[in-house]
Amino acid sequence: MKTTSLLVTWILVTTTPLAFAQEEPIPEESLVVTSAADLFARDSYRIDTIICPFKGSIDYQPGDIECGLLEVPENREDPDSRFIELHFVKLNSRWGKDEEEEKEEDESDKYAEGLAEGKREDPVVYLTGGPGAPVTYYVGRFKDHTLLDHRDLYILEQRGIGSSDDFCPFYGARNASDLTTFQQNLEAASKDVAYCASNARAGSVDLTGYNSVENARDVKALRRALGFEQWNVWGISYGSILGQAYAKEDPEGILAMALDAIMPLSIADSDDYWRVVHWYDRDLKKLQEICDRQPDCASHYPDIGGRLRSAVQSMVDNPIVVEVKDTELYPSGKAYFFQDIVAFLPFLFFYEQDNYPGIPGLVYAWADAVERRDETLFKALASASGGGFGDSSDGMRNAIMCNDGGIASLERAGNQDMADYPVLGNAINTAESLARATALCSELGMPMRPGEDFLPTRTDVPALIIEGDMDPITPPPNAKAILPGFSNGTYVEFPFAGHGPSRSVKCAGHMLNKFYDNPTAQPDISCVESMEEPQIYAPLYETNIGPRLMAVYGEDKKKLAGPGLWAGGSILILLISFLVLTFAPLVRRMEKRQAAPAGRVRLYAWLSATVSLLSVGIIGGAFAVTADASEMLVGFGLVPWAKYGAWMGVVAGLLGLATILSGLKIKRRESLPVGTLLGFVLTGAAAMGLSSFLLMWGLGPF
Repeated sequence: MKTTSLLVTWILVTTTPLAFAQEEPIPEESLVVTSAADLFARDSYRIDTIICPFKGSIDYQPGDIECGLLEVPENREDPDSRFIELHFVKLNSRWGKDEEEEKEEDESDKYAEGLAEGKREDPVVYLTGGPGAPVTYYVGRFKDHTLLDHRDLYILEQRGIGSSDDFCPFYGARNASDLTTFQQNLEAASKDVAYCASNARAGSVDLTGYNSVENARDVKALRRALGFEQWNVWGISYGSILGQAYAKEDPEGILAMALDAIMPLSIADSDDYWRVVHWYDRDLKKLQEICDRQPDCASHYPDIGGRLRSAVQSMVDNPIVVEVKDTELYPSGKAYFFQDIVAFLPFLFFYEQDNYPGIPGLVYAWADAVERRDETLFKALASASGGGFGDSSDGMRNAIMCNDGGIASLERAGNQDMADYPVLGNAINTAESLARATALCSELGMPMRPGEDFLPTRTDVPALIIEGDMDPITPPPNAKAILPGFSNGTYVEFPFAGHGPSRSVKCAGHMLNKFYDNPTAQPDISCVESMEEPQIYAPLYETNIGPRLMAVYGEDKKKLAGPGLWAGGSILILLISFLVLTFAPLVRRMEKRQAAPAGRVRLYAWLSATVSLLSVGIIGGAFAVTADASEMLVGFGLVPWAKYGAWMGVVAGLLGLATILSGLKIKRRESLPVGTLLGFVLTGAAAMGLSSFLLMWGLGPF
């Protein structure tokens, strides 16, 4: 299992004509001919409409989303370069559709005050992240974004990604083998890079054409092909790098620009930009400061960073090995886990601020599981991996990192991180693996482009330079580094926010629409005021039911039938009993009948059913709330009030026992019909069954 390469990937996801624009494509002969324009001499600006490749996997109505292909040269600097096709998506503005559908009011709508009604004719182009993240992720995320209240949004799936001619579709899936040491794990990552590049070149792929400069030219070509003289730009993460490059390539085509989660284009200017572990440690400390301000958190989680480092150290030269049935992914039937995944699994949670309430508890639960070498949890991780985290196009990412000079910068930063943070820094790399990655760039024909291509961007285009205060990989210092080059730029920092708050904070779409409406005015950044300090889940209600079920599913999903029948059957009986026992008195009153004498058994049965269903409701609600904040967090625990449901489960079991014992006493006196008595006993048994299920599957209070 090549965990290092997978984690680095995460660190760094109709046949009728389409109305992509209101104008015809700009004829090539009408373009102003300059030295830059000469590079577009072979661009055909040809667009073909296509059925969206994600149709069926993303829920949308006809007319909401449209897709197309743009033909471009693979390398505009090579007159003999082959052509490739780039996939792009248009998310149509919702304006006017809310008249047909009742719009659900949202607290963030108050930040829309001052926005004039109507659809705007100046669209936005979104520059995706990664590099290497496929467009499907962004479509699913942005189809409900408030930016679409007033504007169309175009998303270009960058060259070499997904449906835009991914040249390494089997990246990391070739020649699966057992990796039994951390060193082998690092070497496997280098082999994946080499396999990809070598096979791509054999397939006539010009790897030097995959860089931020050529990507920026693609954005310009798309604007021209769609017939827009100007449009607005929005880029996040790698999209911020691309935005800086695009500002150089097409300054006349940009009305206004919003860049978020900044990585400077001039990546070689400072080794600090790629100090991943340094920024990770910074966020762990900032989270600890938040935790210390909340008494419950401070008492339960006094040393978040130290607890994580302790777990990482327990894994050095001591991998966790679990037996699995998936010999396609793990040929020996054993999955090996190294210190890299232990160190950086919590890192992933810092990307989204919705996760922050659960991170302290998660770190402690994760560290406990690592140190006790919890086979169930790691079997679940092996089962869930499916060969990789996500579907990023890593071949394109490698080319960008090499051709832009990012790998060399990453090597310098990584060595500094290992010196300053020996536990976390050495958990993901070695000096040798970093040097090898840099050397591969030249060996595989992907040397860095001329340095002048990556000089700091200087522009007077109106811009918002946006950051999340707790962004773990592109933190505020990176954004402030590019700010001097944006003479009409406004810095916007969201407190308690992670990576890309302009896409995740609900009112951010209103903020962007206001800015694009009048980019030369003082921006309305009151949306920042919506951010509040996260209230930490303390203590996190720890449960291992998620990993246990995943592990069972991974080995034999048929085995889930037993637990399903156990819990489902108990709940069904209790639900029927609750309805009958609750409404039977009303029916008897209407029919003017008296209930048969039953002593306390009827009350016990009703209480058994009621408390059981309350337990299920509370625990189910806790799962829903936790999953809404972070689906991954469910694998470790739930919001604290889940414990009330767990205690109710125990009480329900005791009430079920009382029901059965009372029923047996009634039986001796033979004062109840057999069918009625059987119903009471069955209710008690179901309550005890549900209680025992909760206890045996990690949902007990102790």
